Amino acid sequence: MSMAAGWPSDVLGSASEIGPDDARVLAIAGLIREEFAEETGARFPTLSRIPSTRVTRFLDHFATLAPADGAALLDALARIGALYLFAAPLIAKAHEQLRMTDPVLLRLYDALGARPFSYGLRYVDLRMARAMLRDPESRAMMAQTRAALDFTPRDDLPEGLVGATPLLEIETIRAPELRKLLNAMLAKRLAAKPQKRIGGELVYEGSTGDIPLRVSIIFSNLYAQMTYGVGWSVRERGLLVQRLTYETFWGAAGGWDYLTAENAARSIDLLGELLLRLARLFERVLALPELA
Repeated sequence: MSMAAGWPSDVLGSASEIGPDDARVLAIAGLIREEFAEETGARFPTLSRIPSTRVTRFLDHFATLAPADGAALLDALARIGALYLFAAPLIAKAHEQLRMTDPVLLRLYDALGARPFSYGLRYVDLRMARAMLRDPESRAMMAQTRAALDFTPRDDLPEGLVGATPLLEIETIRAPELRKLLNAMLAKRLAAKPQKRIGGELVYEGSTGDIPLRVSIIFSNLYAQMTYGVGWSVRERGLLVQRLTYETFWGAAGGWDYLTAENAARSIDLLGELLLRLARLFERVLALPELA
């Protein structure tokens, strides 16, 4: 049975399943690869400002790669990233195929899940790390675990996010303060006001230039302090983004868990920049002859 069965025609139109070597996928991958080249060539001025342990983990791993291996990884990420711009039923098989068989992606997943990137306060969300250090039992368990390791976990915090402030002196930001910053930024960037949804989700619908965007924000008391997602669609072409982030393309999707009272304002401004980057990518996708 077709994977598109059960999806309304106004979502998928007459589109059929899309393979990993589809001309549309490869064309979009080329655009994403250009974005990667700009970011890596400038030494990650955008990614390094994203307050996320997943992004920090990716950047630390990428720094260990030889140039050829780094280029191969970016090629693979661009290819799988291109799939995210299509409706999920159309690309599910292709996505699973790449995720489970591409050797470059498999090495990435193995590396990021390895112990050097699983231990160390550098890779623990800010609120959890602070709670661990304040709890004697947690500190004792951490010391016991570390005694059996054959490497030294990284406890240095991302300086670009928190400066030289000691962990226990960092003041985290609360959801009401974040909401004020978001409302101001998204009113300016998208001319959008928040709509409250069930479960505490905030949805902002507006546009940047000719590109309409739907931005979803969720605050959490566990793990990530804030998650965002961007929605966009041109349904007659099978394009349907429901909850995409800029970090998704880099294999580092996840919430923002390094938001502090000091970096919150510039982080929310950065979110505005990321929305603009995504909108420009969508605009370039629409101009591709392969999607005409």
